[in-house]
Amino acid sequence: MATFELSGIVRNFGGVRALKGVDIAVDAGESLVLLGENGAGKSTLIKILTGALAPDAGEIRIDGVAQDFRSPLDAQNAGISAVYQEPMIYPHLSVLENLFMGREITGAFGRVDRAAMRRTARPILAELELDETILDRPMAALSLGYQQLVLIAQTLAQNARLIIFDEPTSILSRAETERLFTIIDRLRAGGRAIVYITHRLEEVPRVGDRVTVLTDGAVTGGYGKGGFSETTLLELMAGKNSREIEAEITAHRTPAGDPATPPVMEIAGLSHPAHFEDVNLRLPPGMITGIYGLVGSGRSEVALTIFGELTRSAGTIRLEGQEIAPADPAEAIALGIGYLPEDRKLQGIFASKPLEANMTSNGLARFRGGWGLLDFPALAAEARRIMGQYNIKAQSARTLISTLSGGNQQKGLFARWAGQPFKVLILDEPTRGIDVRTKDEIHDFIRDLATGGVAVVVISSDLKEVLSVSDRIVVMRAGRVVDEVSGTAMTPERVLSAAIGAGQTGESAA
Repeated sequence: MATFELSGIVRNFGGVRALKGVDIAVDAGESLVLLGENGAGKSTLIKILTGALAPDAGEIRIDGVAQDFRSPLDAQNAGISAVYQEPMIYPHLSVLENLFMGREITGAFGRVDRAAMRRTARPILAELELDETILDRPMAALSLGYQQLVLIAQTLAQNARLIIFDEPTSILSRAETERLFTIIDRLRAGGRAIVYITHRLEEVPRVGDRVTVLTDGAVTGGYGKGGFSETTLLELMAGKNSREIEAEITAHRTPAGDPATPPVMEIAGLSHPAHFEDVNLRLPPGMITGIYGLVGSGRSEVALTIFGELTRSAGTIRLEGQEIAPADPAEAIALGIGYLPEDRKLQGIFASKPLEANMTSNGLARFRGGWGLLDFPALAAEARRIMGQYNIKAQSARTLISTLSGGNQQKGLFARWAGQPFKVLILDEPTRGIDVRTKDEIHDFIRDLATGGVAVVVISSDLKEVLSVSDRIVVMRAGRVVDEVSGTAMTPERVLSAAIGAGQTGESAA
């Protein structure tokens, strides 16, 4: 019997099924590697296992006993903890305080017993080969690698029986990565169960006893050590039906704009000190350029730099042959650059405003009448026209946008940008969190924009989407452009392979 089991786990977000009956099991003393491309369902599964989300169906069992986690604290009390890609710390507190945050040892009158906490921490630090003197240092003074070791110590202080590592080596140097692997070996030998999430295929045989692949919310393969090849894993991550995807892509792809046509925008050597380096892009009119990359690849930051939200450290941006340097988004919009943000709720919609205001906010100048006042009848008529054009379902244009479905919110947000005479329109995750039917509608709208001569950029973590809607794809990894493909070269395997660095076993882990 497996120590930790997830059986038939289902999770829906509106009309989107993120997990489709997932079964996963891991025993004490075993390391399970969980693979999957962006959007495969890994993060949702881990949130369920750690009590941050509840499943819509299915069961979590520990030692055969069904669990009902209502919070992350419930999962921690059951022996499940996670170490995430970016260290989640209290930087100005000491290592000792971080170790016991929320679980402080108290003595008389409820006072924190720091001496008892030190006694408890000593054997844990010894297990990780950390010196006790580290306890008094502020977390902010430690390197990222040492911060991660402290968080591993924190899971041990919580008596974790199952430790989840979520992309742990993405921020580590090679030496720090090897030290982490040694610690995982030690934890496994001590009887702890490990779930290890990664995109780096070269790490799988080093750290895993078994590997399970998630694709589009379902388990598509599982292998023991030595029972798989890198090619097999890559094909599973891309999807068993990749040939069907390619047929669908061919059927839906619009004729590309002529790459030889002078570009609307040309980017040369664009760099940002924290996010990306030496990015070069040509954006011809009438062409849809897809940008694909894993989280942290720098794809969205490139868009935000073009849009004036981030400041470049090097490189040039030319619009219709003239060098530009947008100081802020307002200046970028005035130049003819639009940007639909990736987070609809936080960065996109005006939740307290009606649909009408959300759809027309970028073009209010067109509706100014005498004395500079808004022509409200004309504005209302335009809102009704947009609702019809984009098939937005709402009682009226005066309906609060926050009361609409995610798909209708997204179409309203898309209409705000698509209805303006932009030269370049950047769409960051244009169909995230919406149902399949609405996704197809927005894809058609995007193709219509390109047909009208707009240089369109689509940034997406959905491999099928970026393949389906793009005339060509630029692939980013670790802040650099690593591949550019078009035509018959645009296969799921090639794009995903470039994004995750498949076959580059000599690549630095930093």
